[in-house]
Amino acid sequence: MEMNRKLFGILVLAIFLVSAVPLAMARYGDGQDDINDDREDSRISDDEGRLELENESDDDNSSDDSNDDSLDDVGGHRFANVTECVADYKERMPNVNETKIKAACEYAFKVREVLGPKFGDNLPRVQRFIVQNQDKIEDWLEKLDDKSADMIQKLDRARLEKCLNNTDDCKEKIKDWKVKEMKVKDLLKKRFVDEKKFIKARDNFLKAQNKYLEAKKNQLKVRDEFLQLKLRLAECKTNNQNCSALENQTFEKAQEDLNQIADKLISYLDKVKSKVEGSENLNETEVNDTIKNIDALITKLEDAKDAVDAADTKAELQAAGKLILNAWKEMDFKALFYAERLVHSRVGEIFTRSELLEKKLDVVVAKLENKSINVTGLQDLLDDFSAKIDDARIKMTKANKLFAEAKDLRANNKTAEAKEKLEEAKKLTKQAHQDLKEAHKILMDLVHKINQKGESFNPDKIDENEEVELVGEDD
Repeated sequence: MEMNRKLFGILVLAIFLVSAVPLAMARYGDGQDDINDDREDSRISDDEGRLELENESDDDNSSDDSNDDSLDDVGGHRFANVTECVADYKERMPNVNETKIKAACEYAFKVREVLGPKFGDNLPRVQRFIVQNQDKIEDWLEKLDDKSADMIQKLDRARLEKCLNNTDDCKEKIKDWKVKEMKVKDLLKKRFVDEKKFIKARDNFLKAQNKYLEAKKNQLKVRDEFLQLKLRLAECKTNNQNCSALENQTFEKAQEDLNQIADKLISYLDKVKSKVEGSENLNETEVNDTIKNIDALITKLEDAKDAVDAADTKAELQAAGKLILNAWKEMDFKALFYAERLVHSRVGEIFTRSELLEKKLDVVVAKLENKSINVTGLQDLLDDFSAKIDDARIKMTKANKLFAEAKDLRANNKTAEAKEKLEEAKKLTKQAHQDLKEAHKILMDLVHKINQKGESFNPDKIDENEEVELVGEDD
């Protein structure tokens, strides 16, 4: 029974893809126009659903792909009625029971009559992802208002499949969805940084990076000298010797050590600051707030350095050292937050580009279909590509929430809990990045196969002035 249902669904889908034009238009044509001929869905890559399983003879060659060659010579056309559909598919699929072909043709015509006016050329795309509960889903689609139907057609493949196979959940989500028209550049860039400012920010980063490495190296050297002096001073006091000169040396080296620590922290903050200044993935408010907070931390560290230099006693030096320690603790969270936010925003840009590419790939694959080229493998790869991007989207959404929670916790002085949330967000961001890397591998495979089939596709070519429609919640 399950095999028969799967075969029936495959046959219906093949019929849908042979003619992507709504039936209402076909009724007024001569029935001879060239359109999509989805030979690959007739061929079927899923072994459990292969059409040859319905072969009533024991012909061992029925599973050979060569038996599909006859389909390559059959031009795709729109059927004026069920009789034409049955006749065409009897020729295409001689091993499939005629009763099943007729039932599939009748069913395809019925669905196209009901849903064609609402979904038009997108009906085959919607039909592709109806895996189970077909009657229930089609009944739900028929009752959808035009606005909801429009949004469903604009969903990427992964979300469309999820929606159609969990209509109850989708029905609730649609209530919060909106369709937005945006330019690509507004999706990729939250702020504009002119070339001069960008170059300056990059130069500042390189200078801060060199200063940080130098300060780190010097601080380790000074710390080692300070520890050696402490040992000598302790030995001197144990031997009841005059240790005043050694005490002064140790005190001065402690001052130098604290100043080197402060310089190292300031250089690190300068690195983050320059990255923020040159970022186009953070909006202007995020940039200004981050720079303001970093400058405040740098000021605290500079003041602490002044206190270190002004210290004359061990107690004063300890108090100055505590100022550096407090700034360090505050920076321990904030600097990590800012750095991870930059990484997160960069991953977000890659993620957005991938979503845009999926839409373009859909168009290219459709062009190949219109040329009667087998695109089964491309369709499967594009499904996988969309699924990987969707996985990244889900992880990024969770990471965003964790970033917000971490910020709120830190504002309420719950530093430990905030760092825990931040680490979770960091982990999810890395996982999302890995999903996107895997999606990129699939993309390269897709591009290679598309080019082999005669269509040129450049994944790096994106028109930033192009307007795209997005479906989702306000955030």
